[in-house]
Amino acid sequence: MLEIGILGSLRVHRDGEDVTPSAPKLRQVLALLVLNANTLVSVDQLCEELWEDHPPLSALTTLQTYIYQLRRRLRLATGQAGAPFASCPPTGRPALLTRVGGYELQLEDNRTVDAYRFERLVERSRGEHRAGGARQAADTLAEALGTWQGAALVDVTGSRRLAAWSTQLEEHRRNAMERRFAIELELGRHHAVLDELSTAFRAHPTHEAFADQLMRALHRNGRRPEALDVFRTLRARLVDDLGLEPSAALQQLHQEVLADRGRPATPARAGAGRTAPQRPALLSPAQLPADIGDFVGRQEELAELESYLGDSRRAEPGTRVVEVHGAPGVGKTAFAIRAAHRLRRYFPDGQLYVDLTAVGNGTAQLTEVLAAALGSLGLRRDELPTGLDDLSRLLRSWTADRRVLVVVDDVLAASQLRALIPGGSGCAVIATNRYRAHTLGMGRKVVLSALSTDDSLRLYNRVAGGRRWEDEPAAAHELLRMCEGLPLVVRAVAARLAARPGWSAARLAERLRSNQSVLLGLPAGTQSLAGTVGSSYRHLPEPHRKLLHLLAERNRRCWRADDAAKLLSRRAEDAETLLEDLVDGHLVDELPVSAEERESGAAPVYIVPRLTRQALLLLWGDDDPAPAARYEPVTAVLLSRPVSRG
Repeated sequence: MLEIGILGSLRVHRDGEDVTPSAPKLRQVLALLVLNANTLVSVDQLCEELWEDHPPLSALTTLQTYIYQLRRRLRLATGQAGAPFASCPPTGRPALLTRVGGYELQLEDNRTVDAYRFERLVERSRGEHRAGGARQAADTLAEALGTWQGAALVDVTGSRRLAAWSTQLEEHRRNAMERRFAIELELGRHHAVLDELSTAFRAHPTHEAFADQLMRALHRNGRRPEALDVFRTLRARLVDDLGLEPSAALQQLHQEVLADRGRPATPARAGAGRTAPQRPALLSPAQLPADIGDFVGRQEELAELESYLGDSRRAEPGTRVVEVHGAPGVGKTAFAIRAAHRLRRYFPDGQLYVDLTAVGNGTAQLTEVLAAALGSLGLRRDELPTGLDDLSRLLRSWTADRRVLVVVDDVLAASQLRALIPGGSGCAVIATNRYRAHTLGMGRKVVLSALSTDDSLRLYNRVAGGRRWEDEPAAAHELLRMCEGLPLVVRAVAARLAARPGWSAARLAERLRSNQSVLLGLPAGTQSLAGTVGSSYRHLPEPHRKLLHLLAERNRRCWRADDAAKLLSRRAEDAETLLEDLVDGHLVDELPVSAEERESGAAPVYIVPRLTRQALLLLWGDDDPAPAARYEPVTAVLLSRPVSRG
């Protein structure tokens, strides 16, 4: 059994043995993983924590070494053997998993971490208090506060992220203390908490809530001069340190103590006259982004998805989930939004939209995103639990008997999506996922391919601001050939023409022909193909990045596993696993194999799509303005094969 303490000194025990790491960097990595247990921590987040804005050139290698040392010292599982994107450790065994773009500390039971035990006890006390059990709530809060053995992460050298976590944990501790003292005073137990209140006020001399509670406790104990002295001490500190006067409420309490008012004759009877507050009414959120007005194609996929998610008469139980996959720029988000708008009538209790982009790039935590979603249901943010598991349970509870559609955009790992699954069988989920390897293993999968030529032409006409491809058919067809059927790129090219009324399609085609980087950087809204490819690349583990770099920088179009193995000096089996993972990430295509080739044992053939290769070269800063013309020619047999985009 693994037990971890962060409320005080960092403590780690494995089966009763102290296995706490002593190296400062190892302690930082472990603390960040523990605070984000059962969810992805990106490589960028870990590197920022370890080295802030100045990571060494060997940062990734060094981080991998730290992960290896933690696995060995804490005896953590790594998941399925031979699967770099493993997602299933042995049941019940804690694991440190390598994910796309980062790592995940997977714990079967979060209660083995003292911070999560604390949060769960605090949440339990809220329920007890709402139900009228004030005495039980106070005792539960006392138990929660007993898990603390000092300041959070007191002996872990932390940078910005850990410092923010420590501050947040300490704030939760103060809130729990404040709630407990308030309940004890409500119960008339001011004698029992007087010493603890005095200690809390000395530790936080500008905390007005503690001052208020200490003044009330002293006044009720007949110690009016000391209560007035608390006010004088607080006022002096506020004025000297912050230039502020005490709040109006505290000044009013000061006047009451001066006049000797508000002192109860007898202690209040526990729970007297109290009724449990009414459960807040559920709002019906309608959070979907505006429908895509220039959306074209995908009618077959939309009809299939609507039939599956909109059928309320189906026999099989459980929440319905559809995961949408496809290459960067293929229009996964636009498809999910269009589908969600078509399905709104089937989900009268609301539609939630959860964008995980900020979670993926490390600027937000999954708990923050989930708390915001729950806030939109009418729940008060200040009363929500703070642990991911508790928030997820609350989402399932609120949706258990309702029909709600949840759209989750830009999923990186199955653990992210799992936390956002609603609880009711009348609910449904549409998720866009960058990596096929990180799926829930349930529901349906929709793989989007490139647009047909006809659909590309229709999209061009809708976006180009009154231009029509028929006006310059040769130039328009050349532009669309460059776009390779990717809606993001088609939309960006047409939008550029709409923004430049004096340009002809032929002029834009000539410019893009001479400098492909312009095409890759053209924005469609807030995105460009270079940006989306770069984001997917940055979330890959280092071995996959290395292989993709080696493939893309060469002027060769087609690869087999043994060719890639020579580049890496590794076994062909290892290279094939890496290639398959890159196919799952939609950064490499695997050409379909005919029945005859399968029978003869022919090895699969892989290619890096031309625009993906161009975007990667631009990301790396390589000077390769027209690499498509320099690709090694493909054999006639391979050219005759259709290329699958997913």
